[in-house]
Order: sequence, then structure tokens, then C-alpha cells
Amino acid sequence: MGTSSNPPPVVKAFLVCDQVIHDAQTGKKTLVGVFHELRADRFPAVHPVLWIYANLTDARGQYAFEIRFVDVERNKVLGNGTPPPIKIPGPLQTTELSAQLRNVQLPDAGTYEFQLLTNDELIATKAIRVSLVDGTEIPATDEEI
Repeated sequence: MGTSSNPPPVVKAFLVCDQVIHDAQTGKKTLVGVFHELRADRFPAVHPVLWIYANLTDARGQYAFEIRFVDVERNKVLGNGTPPPIKIPGPLQTTELSAQLRNVQLPDAGTYEFQLLTNDELIATKAIRVSLVDGTEIPATDEEI
């Protein structure tokens, strides 16, 4: 576990997406379907699978991480997970953290937040807006066909 002498990492990116693909040969990660809004036909709803991705730097030492999913409007933690601890060798090292979350519970429309904590300190948040799909709505497009 970390100690008070370990500075918290600086978060360069904290994203929610449909999929993270890790290329074993190059070590590169591809983020597919980055989003900040979800829609559901009805509530309560369950989102089957999503990924959290974080890019961290400017840290040294052993870090324990926790990811929380919070209903912001009701101030309620709906779920949390703890990826394996990461040892960061030095402040010039860029470290990537990704985690798959399954069956994310969405009790109602509103604002939800993913929170990234390290050594019990909040270091990043990512808000997700959840709304009801209107059956008559036509999705907006960026260009005319």
C-alpha cells in the first residue's frame, strides 16, 4: 500500500468507453466508443459492459486504486472495484490503468459519476449523463446523406 510519502499520480486522462483493446506486441491500447452519455428504454436499467481507462504520470511508489460508481443526485455509491495495486517506478513513467465493469446498475435517469481513488484519495472523476430514450426521437447526425 502507499504511504503519505508517495505523491498521488497526476491524471492525464480518465475516460469511459465501450472497449479497451490491448495489443500484446506493441503494448498500445485502443479505446473504442468513448462516451459521456447513456440512454435506456426504461428504468431501472443495466448497462451490460463498459471500460474505464486512466492515464497516470508524475508518481513514484506503490499505489492501491479504487473505482467507484456514484449516483450523484442521490449521493449514493452504487458499486466499486479495486484493481490490483500498481508500482510506479518514477515520475517520468506513464502508467495506464484499465478496468472492465459488467452489469452497471442505473436505477433512474440522472447524473452518475465514476471516481478514481488512490490510497483513499480522490484523484479523478468522470460524469455520465443517463436519460430515457424517447421512442419518437431521431438520432442526430453530423452530416447529411
